[in-house]
Amino acid sequence: MLKQTFRQFKKYGIVGIATNVTNYIVFLGMLWANIKPVLASGLCYVLGVTMSYYFNRHWTFQSKSSHRHDILRFLLAYGIGFILTIVTMSILTVLLHPEIAQILTICIIAVSIYLLIDLLKFGKEV
Repeated sequence: MLKQTFRQFKKYGIVGIATNVTNYIVFLGMLWANIKPVLASGLCYVLGVTMSYYFNRHWTFQSKSSHRHDILRFLLAYGIGFILTIVTMSILTVLLHPEIAQILTICIIAVSIYLLIDLLKFGKEV
């Protein structure tokens, strides 16, 4: 069980890295286009959720559950994550440059969302 959890977390991490590298590049582009950092972070979050749902559902968790079952749990976890993202970015951008704040936010939120997904039984038939 622990080995499977570690394997899933590793896959989740790979999906997260790929998604977040893509999002970070988009985020930097938005900053370059003079979009406010918190708004840019929120928009990137929506893009990230879409990519993350697809890859995590099919590859990381290999879900056999219905989309209805999975999407509700996933969106709940990511909805909470979205709120945490905005709060975290709002706090960290006061203390740090937006580019650094976004990297720290990504790390904090990634772990939080994984724990929420596990708690909500995403990808598991109940």
